[in-house]
Amino acid sequence: MWGLMINRSRDVVRMGAQWYAPGTEKSGFLEEGAPLAEIDEEVKAEKLNRLSKSVWSFSRALARHLTPPDEDEEQFQKDVRERLEPAQAEALIASDHRPNRAMYDIGCAINDLPMHFMRRNQMDLDVAHFEDISGGCERIFGTPVPLVYSRHTARYLTAYLLMLPLGLYSGFGDSWNHIALVPSVAAISLFLFGIEELATSLEEPFSILPLIGISNKIGANCDELASFKSSLPEPPVALETTIATTSSMSEGVPKMAAPEPVVVEVEPEVEAEPEVEAVVTEVAEPKSRKFRIPFTKSRN
Repeated sequence: MWGLMINRSRDVVRMGAQWYAPGTEKSGFLEEGAPLAEIDEEVKAEKLNRLSKSVWSFSRALARHLTPPDEDEEQFQKDVRERLEPAQAEALIASDHRPNRAMYDIGCAINDLPMHFMRRNQMDLDVAHFEDISGGCERIFGTPVPLVYSRHTARYLTAYLLMLPLGLYSGFGDSWNHIALVPSVAAISLFLFGIEELATSLEEPFSILPLIGISNKIGANCDELASFKSSLPEPPVALETTIATTSSMSEGVPKMAAPEPVVVEVEPEVEAEPEVEAVVTEVAEPKSRKFRIPFTKSRN
């Protein structure tokens, strides 16, 4: 679980440093280009430093939460007051559940970063993993092996080792006065009691893990990630058509910039000459005229 917390801690600070983009908080588009406003490096460093310290405070508060109060309370308060702002440090120390307070501070630091809301939601998913890690560690810490089990194992092992010389006595008959039985039983007892002690330690693993060292490593890695700056050339400025106007931001509805009118020259159309329909006039055929020729009989 602590290995997962190291990875998530680095991921949160890396995304905060990489996605820092003023002017995109309420935009309706997920710009891939440059931020829509000029970046103030001092303000950016201050906000990322707050995020880095808040992430470290969670790991340190969880380490203190999983150890006895008399072992780490004084050192915890000293470390917190050295690295955090006074108001944040005192609020963390005064909290009943310090890991929850540290996660709240991480959320406030993320909300203070200017970036697109979808990217902020992605960072919040990693913070939710911190809650899972804290709950898993508390479940292990709060549910140890019942005391009856460990005591019964110790009693059985003690009785077995006390009767072990009786079982090995005849086997060491070749040695003078069975003298080799003494170191043999002592060595066997040492190994078996050592195994029993290891089992007892595994019931509370947080007492033997270097939790403070792990939290300090997380803090160093987060501080380094917060100080990174891009070595790539600046991308082009985003188009104005992807920027919501100030009035639309206040209303919560992004508006697109009106496009400029386009003038297109159109050639005048030439009227086509009307088609002349061919008029076919039927010419009536002239009626044949009959000429009557008088017929005269010849006189012969």
